[in-house]
Amino acid sequence: MKIKALVTACLLFSAAQAAAETLYITDRINATFRGGPGTQFSILRGLPSGTAVKVIEQGDKWTRVTVDGDVEGWVLTQWLVPTPTKGVLLDKLQVKHDRVLKARTELKGQLAELKKENSDLKTSLAETKKLAAESGQSYQQLKKKSGNFLQLEEDYKETKNQLANLSKKADILNDRLAKKNMIWFLAGAGVLLVGFIIGSSSRKKRSSYY
Repeated sequence: MKIKALVTACLLFSAAQAAAETLYITDRINATFRGGPGTQFSILRGLPSGTAVKVIEQGDKWTRVTVDGDVEGWVLTQWLVPTPTKGVLLDKLQVKHDRVLKARTELKGQLAELKKENSDLKTSLAETKKLAAESGQSYQQLKKKSGNFLQLEEDYKETKNQLANLSKKADILNDRLAKKNMIWFLAGAGVLLVGFIIGSSSRKKRSSYY
């Protein structure tokens, strides 16, 4: 009696697992989705390759499934596979590839803006250095000629502070620019790799028809 109960429990567990399973229509086929387990039943619709279905009851020849979460019908068991087809995987890879391309384009634009900002800052820094040098020379000359140089000394210190702040900003911007360059380079490498995978998959798919 206990053995019978154990066998029953195992069968129920197996049925629950099958019911929760998601299968996919096999590659290079448009499966007929019928109202019952046999060719005598009407065709409800066609299921393109890669369509995901939820298994309700799996048999040796026919499997009862649901499509889109609510439409119930039967398909030949031989047309079902446990993993997505190459076409579906290739479509997903194409989506990822497009996202990488978009991100790479955005990074390229940001990089161009940072380069321009960096160039402007370098120009401003060079002008400030020149002004600081001129102020230093004037300061030394006037210091020798005049006993009243306190105001000039204050202006000189302010110019030096400005130069220090601009130098700090330049260092920060150079660091950001280096990071953006690295991200843009990695994005470009990702695009090349994904493009190679897509090209390789497309050639394999075309060759399978011959």
